[in-house]
Amino acid sequence: MRLSLASLVLPALFPRLGGTASPRALAWSSQRYGPDGPWQAVTIDLGSDNQVLDLYPGSAWHSNVLATSICSNASMPVCYAQTAGTFDSSTSSSTLTFPVTSTVAQIDWTSGAMPLTGIHTVQFDTATITPALGEPNLQIPNLSLQVILAGYYTLPNGTAYMPEVGTLAMGGENINQSYPQVNGVNNFNSSLLSGYLYAAGQISSNSYGLHIGSASLGIPGSAFVGGYDQSRVLGVVSTQSTFSASSALPIDLLDIGIGVTEGGSPFNFTSKSGLLAQGNSSIGVSLQVLIEATIPYLYLPSSTCAAIASQLPVTYQSDYGLYFWDTADPQYALIVSSPSYLSFTFRLDQGNSDNMTINVPFKLLNLTLDAPLVTTSTPYFPCRPLSDGGSFTLGRAFLQAAFVGVNWMSGANTNGVWFLAQAPGPNTASTAVATPIEVSDTTIGNSTNGWIDSWKGVWTVIDTTNQTAPTNSTNQNIPASSTHISGGAIAGIVVGAILLLVVLALVIIFCVRQRRRQTASVRLRQEYDMLNRNPGIPQNDDSHITEARMHELEISERDLYVELENSQRAELSGHWAGELEGPPVRVELEETGS
Repeated sequence: MRLSLASLVLPALFPRLGGTASPRALAWSSQRYGPDGPWQAVTIDLGSDNQVLDLYPGSAWHSNVLATSICSNASMPVCYAQTAGTFDSSTSSSTLTFPVTSTVAQIDWTSGAMPLTGIHTVQFDTATITPALGEPNLQIPNLSLQVILAGYYTLPNGTAYMPEVGTLAMGGENINQSYPQVNGVNNFNSSLLSGYLYAAGQISSNSYGLHIGSASLGIPGSAFVGGYDQSRVLGVVSTQSTFSASSALPIDLLDIGIGVTEGGSPFNFTSKSGLLAQGNSSIGVSLQVLIEATIPYLYLPSSTCAAIASQLPVTYQSDYGLYFWDTADPQYALIVSSPSYLSFTFRLDQGNSDNMTINVPFKLLNLTLDAPLVTTSTPYFPCRPLSDGGSFTLGRAFLQAAFVGVNWMSGANTNGVWFLAQAPGPNTASTAVATPIEVSDTTIGNSTNGWIDSWKGVWTVIDTTNQTAPTNSTNQNIPASSTHISGGAIAGIVVGAILLLVVLALVIIFCVRQRRRQTASVRLRQEYDMLNRNPGIPQNDDSHITEARMHELEISERDLYVELENSQRAELSGHWAGELEGPPVRVELEETGS
């Protein structure tokens, strides 16, 4: 933690306001940025002449702004940075510069995940923030800046491209930064966003709350200093008490999985776990990752990206170090429109027993590459294999669906805590529930709203009775059929087939048995009739048969039927389709004298 005399002096210079100060919401730009988004950014004015800059909120200590000179690179004819705004310190009368003897060739605020090659200088200038909720403007003098004079990112294939948007640091573990001397002032103190406002008594604590939302799905961003929007915090809240050396936010990632919230599945399973360590025994039970909103991708081990990609219609593009969606595969549209998600399970706190999970719908992981990276807009899946150093990091792609907040100093000059929670989908209340974070707070409250409800009407629930034709409540282009049948459907088909075979077998047995019984009965009746009809005697004249003889015939008939019945049962027990065996029954009548 970086401490200075100013951490004690500033609160005295700016007496605290009575009561709890309200958190201040930063204003978001109406512009959308790439080339790997679209992404949302906040807006500030910088310098005495109020130069408008759009910046990605996140990170700590220095804010990184792009200088006007970055557009002078002749090898890059289009300067995409001009859309978000560049900073010209020569036109601002309030700019101060820290005298450095040389520039640094590697500019990196991402712990190695996505370094920027170029040169920069350290400067300080007045930032003016127009709060989103209509409060008076906030001014932060001598905001600590890294001004990027020239710089570029490099793709794996060696292609260079310039950054489009700078970053706005959301504070630090101290309320300011100190320098030996600036413009003849010894022990010069520069300002940090949340630290200065806290010291000036304009917010309750040196803290912030952030949900970057989604530009493509219309989830508005939320960025507060001195508090957070409680409606952006759903379910269990993780509290972490460790920071990296650069004040980054580390957390133990325990697993990555795939699941479906409701309805049928676009996969041949409803849930799958174990993707984090699949094919890589060196990962063990957990992997420490950083949470960082200023860079775009999911920077994960190569084996992890490969394990996830094996379940998706994507192809790895080595030139970009990214996976491109196969938009011709019917499963693509089904996945990115359904309630399916990529789940991230973390250790809940410093204990070992509890965990928490954040779900990122695949609808949010259907991002787009644009110029100058590609000539035609290309959907991509944002897993970037990180195998050449750097820290594994979950960037903006993850934070579209997650809330992150920090209380930099939970008590006077002590290490702070930070928070991670599930964030809502597009059905988010338009009115923020602005909630202060007090200096001593080590927990924050959540919303009672449900995460699934926040996505209702936005994703397409797959009908479990007919997965080949899912309903589409949002009129998106959904394929007419799926390439997979769910496990439940397969099980139902198998059980139904078995039951049908059993029923058919029983019907056959019953029919055969009935036919045999009827045949035996007919034969018996024929024999009986033959006995009752002696040739030469009229049919209706049976006076020659005595009552005793009739009784004998009835007994013979009954014994014959029993014999046939027993023979039929024995034969059916061994042969369903056999014939009745044995010699024909012969019954002779003895003539009796009259």
